[in-house]
Amino acid sequence: MSREVTEAHYLHERSGLEAVLRPPVKHPTALCWVPGREELLVATRDGQLVNVDPVLGTRVVAEGIGEAAVLDISSDRKRYLAVSREGRWQVGTMKGEVLSRGGHSFLGGMQGFFAGEYVLISGNSDVGRRLLIFKGNKRASRVALPERVIATLDFEGKPLLCRSTQAGLKVLRGFTKTFPKDLESTIHRLRRSHEHILGFTTTGVCVWGQEGGMPRSMRLPDLTAGDISKDGRYLGLGTRTGAVALARMDRIDKRIRPDLVRAFNGAVTSVAFSTRGRWLATGAEGLRIWSWED
Repeated sequence: MSREVTEAHYLHERSGLEAVLRPPVKHPTALCWVPGREELLVATRDGQLVNVDPVLGTRVVAEGIGEAAVLDISSDRKRYLAVSREGRWQVGTMKGEVLSRGGHSFLGGMQGFFAGEYVLISGNSDVGRRLLIFKGNKRASRVALPERVIATLDFEGKPLLCRSTQAGLKVLRGFTKTFPKDLESTIHRLRRSHEHILGFTTTGVCVWGQEGGMPRSMRLPDLTAGDISKDGRYLGLGTRTGAVALARMDRIDKRIRPDLVRAFNGAVTSVAFSTRGRWLATGAEGLRIWSWED
């Protein structure tokens, strides 16, 4: 496979990544692997949801959902959640049926996921950061969140709130708990990733477990997206310059910078590990699926 090398630090021959599939999907904005299956759900800039099977090919699941910033699939593999930048969210089946939909007023910092029969969506609005909890089409609850706080679930599916501070990641159990008023957030952009929390800055990435505390960290500029494999062994990253990287989690504390592959011409919008097998999906102006060897 030929790769364009534009800078000396793209040491692609030692990255371990191999692009094994380039599905005909343009401008992915969010990616989510179907739990326990080697199938990928892709949201595109033109409002489509596309199912990608590395063997059987692609099929359109839904259209007209808007430019999705968030994508999630329920653990039973029956429902998807798509949250658009245009103020809409939608839950549907993998066969294309729409189950529920609604609106939101978030301007950025959006995240969303299933919690049993509930749908949780959070983001920044003109009145502050909020967490919305829906059951079907009805809003069950609205919670005001401090700046840069994210909601997630622990190993047992119980609610957690996470906030990065100078003293490390602070974790509270329950969505209605409050952080001390004098506890200030760092500038990290937090993202939930399986049983970990990722924190991005302009200079690198931090990784925490759900117990909180001090992070493992790695310096790498211009990061735009990342994910941790379900087994917790690998960290996948995407950059503003179109490069992707694979790092072993047991090496990031050693300040070993991963080798980068120049994969795209534009910024990487999303990175996602499959929950089964060794697949890493990355999206920018196109979609690539990678495999790797240690």
